[in-house]
Amino acid sequence: MGVHKREREADETKGQYIKKSSAIMLAVMGVFLGAFIGNAVTMLYVGQREQRVNVSAQATPTESPVPHSADPEALASMENAAAADPTNADLWIQLGNFCFDHNLPARAVNAYERALELKPNEVNVWSDLGVMYRRTKQFEKAVGAFGHAAALDKSHITSRFNMGIVYLHDLNDPASALKVWKEVLAINPEAKSPTGQRVADMVRELEK
Repeated sequence: MGVHKREREADETKGQYIKKSSAIMLAVMGVFLGAFIGNAVTMLYVGQREQRVNVSAQATPTESPVPHSADPEALASMENAAAADPTNADLWIQLGNFCFDHNLPARAVNAYERALELKPNEVNVWSDLGVMYRRTKQFEKAVGAFGHAAALDKSHITSRFNMGIVYLHDLNDPASALKVWKEVLAINPEAKSPTGQRVADMVRELEK
């Protein structure tokens, strides 16, 4: 996968932790509730890259103002390769991963959407698309993408956890966040965030 650095999540339910990898940049506010109020802001990097449709007529959002780190020649090469072979889903996934890894979320959204038109059952592409929707402030679409990943894989912890983050911090819907985080605990009662925070503790705070 070239620059793609994501750990495979197939065995995520076997361990205590929700997987963390260098490629995902899902930055979230910390659980700002109950005993956690005033403690700290947690930067959570949750997701996967090899496990990743939404086809929308909505205009593509502009890129983040944060400068991207993509090599222009490498980016152009990958874009040209995908354009030259537009029915090759793997090339669109590779382009999406490259853009994901180099802070080009709107381009990643476009590439992932194209890939999912061709391969609609790619769980991890759906999940990564949800992260990119969040980065482009398309919060309802982010929830939809995470929900689709969760529907495709009943044991997919990351998509459920990230869906809860969007519900809680972006859509102001703690009840829905509580519901999906309880689903995480049903899959793995010992699940933790990459910072070591137990999902069970987060659920208890939401229930207060």
